[in-house]
Order: sequence, then C-alpha cells, then structure tokens
Amino acid sequence: MFTFKQFVIHQDQTAMKAGTDGVLLGAWCDISGAYKILDIGTGTGLIALMCAQRALDAAISAIEIDPDACSQAQQNIRESKFGDRISVINSDFRNYYIANSQKFSHIVSNPPFFTATLGCPDQKRQLARHTLSLPFAELIKGVACMLDTGGKFSVIIPWSEKLDFVRLCALRGLHLCRKTAVISREGNEPIRAMLSFSNIILPLIQNQLIIRDSHGNYTTSYKQLTSDFYLKF
Repeated sequence: MFTFKQFVIHQDQTAMKAGTDGVLLGAWCDISGAYKILDIGTGTGLIALMCAQRALDAAISAIEIDPDACSQAQQNIRESKFGDRISVINSDFRNYYIANSQKFSHIVSNPPFFTATLGCPDQKRQLARHTLSLPFAELIKGVACMLDTGGKFSVIIPWSEKLDFVRLCALRGLHLCRKTAVISREGNEPIRAMLSFSNIILPLIQNQLIIRDSHGNYTTSYKQLTSDFYLKF
C-alpha cells in the first residue's frame, strides 16, 4: 500500500507497482482546462487519481488490459474521494479506440517500453512492461484518433527512445510542444523523457528535471513538482 496526501494506492494485485515514473507524469502533464482525460494503461489507477486531484472539473476514463490490475484500480478509485469522476475500463486500447468515437482533451500514458528481448519471468509483469503488449506505433495511432482538436498527449518514456517516438507522432500529425529531460542525479545523463504533443502546432518548451542533487538529496524542483502528492514533501 502506498499512501499519498489525498488518496491511497493498494497494489497487491498488480504486476507493476506505483513508481517514480507514474508520479512524475501525473504531476507534470499540463491538464489545465482539460475537461475529458484518458489514462492509457492505468495500472493501479495512480495517474488517473493524480489527474482527478489536479483537474477538479474533468471526467476521466482509465483503460487497463489486465483484469486483476483493473480490479485493483477500481478499488483504489472507489475508495478515494474522486471516484465519481473516474471510470475504469478493462480493455485492450487497440480495441477500445476502434470501437469508440469519443474525443479527449488530454490523453496521458506511462506506456510499456521494455523490449521483449529483455525477458521477464512473470507474465503479468511482462504484459505491463513490454512494448509487445502495446507497441508505440499502435499507441500513437489510437491517440491521434481520440485526441480532440487542440488537445494534448503526454507520455514518459526512456530518453533513448525519444527521437523515434517523436518521429512516429509526427507521422500521425502530433507535434511536440513540451519536452523535459529527467535526470536521476545531478551530473548524470537523462534517463527519461517526458513529452507532450498536440494536433495543432504550439511553441516548443524544453527543460530538465533533476531528481537528486550531487549529495543525494531531493532537489527543490522535484519537491515542488510532487509536493501535492508525496507525504514526505
């Protein structure tokens, strides 16, 4: 169990636990003015709950392919004060976007990104982590179909994958409008890219976020970004 300031995450039934990537994306994505949000691969429901906490008037749909994770997300959302605004759907996103014509003002995803060649003994963990379950090209194709005009799509991916991801988005008419390089410790190379796209051309904002300084302490910028959620801040 992971306790945040305004909700609790139970995670005993899920393959992928609540982690830094999800918290970063949920706190970073620009959902100001968003009225209808889609969380693809919700897992425990963490990002959906973070979005509900931040966007008080938004209706949120959360897609999860694994039945056990979906059940856990439903539990976490049901026990929160945001339950009336979040719907959890047990579905493969590739089927979901084909069957639905609705549009979203913001789509967010902490997608699977480990390649199948890395191997994983736990089948559910492999499903949650590997691009085999939802290749980037399929994710982006579906997002392009479901994003409302002027809407935004935000993801967190490995830094090494950013150029290919941006290229795939461009092929679907999604233009990069924000990029943050995530650095785990001051002086190190980036490990993650947080990227935001829109189907209209917007000025590109670029910056970096360092999680810990050279002494191993959390940086002020990281604390400021996550302070509405982490109890320790």
